Formats: sequence, C-alpha cells, structure tokens
Amino acid sequence: MGKYRFLEHTADVLFEAYGKSFEEALENAAEAMFVVMCDTGRLEEDRSFIVEEQADSLENLTVFTLSAILSQSEISEVLPKRFKVEKFEKKGGVFSARGRVFGGKWEGAKVKTNIKAVTHHLIKVEGNGKFTVRVLLDI
Repeated sequence: MGKYRFLEHTADVLFEAYGKSFEEALENAAEAMFVVMCDTGRLEEDRSFIVEEQADSLENLTVFTLSAILSQSEISEVLPKRFKVEKFEKKGGVFSARGRVFGGKWEGAKVKTNIKAVTHHLIKVEGNGKFTVRVLLDI
C-alpha cells in the first residue's frame, strides 16, 4: 500500500492516507489533498508557510490542520506541494500539530480543482501499529 488512495464517492473526493505514525499519515493526507487541488509535479518549492492547530481528537486535528493549509495557501498565494509536521504532541486531552507547507507561486493555470472545504463527514483516524486517516473533501 502506498502513501494514500482515493475511494469512490458520488460528488466529492474521499481518500485514505497512511503512515507509520500519525504525523506521517497527516503529511500524506495533505499530499493527497494537494494532488486533488493542483498539478504538484509542475510546482517548485520556493515558498513556505507554517500552520499550527490544536484539537480534542486526532480527527478534529486532521480537519483543522488540512483546513488551515487550504485557507492559508490562498492567503499566502502559495500552491502547496509538500507538508512536513515539525511538532506533534498530546498534553492532557489536547492534541497539537505544527508544520510547514512548501510550494510554489499561486497560478490559476496550475489549479485543477477548487476545494471548498475539508469536512468532518466520514473523517476517521485509526492507529494500531500504523495509521490510517480518512478524509472527505467538499469540491
């Protein structure tokens, strides 16, 4: 099994991302979202920005982090290519993640799909020796 795979869904984009750790699965989920969003093969990695999120569950942390990447990429005018988790921890009942998104200059011609939102619908995080993150993108 690879980093991620797309699943059938009638109207939106549903995928699962995998990793040896939650961090790796989250990075791969971001990569899957980027592949839906733009032609990542044509992007340089000459720009970057940081996202930081906190949540009460890994599912919410996934949605919040991917949503922050989506909105910040538009604000920063960076088409995302790669996401690297720099810090992940759980303190008490709160999970937090901080990471850097690398990409290139926002160019409309490189955008394939306009993603409206990362949804809570069908979100699922499973970890048992390896992690699986399921995400539904509203397009």
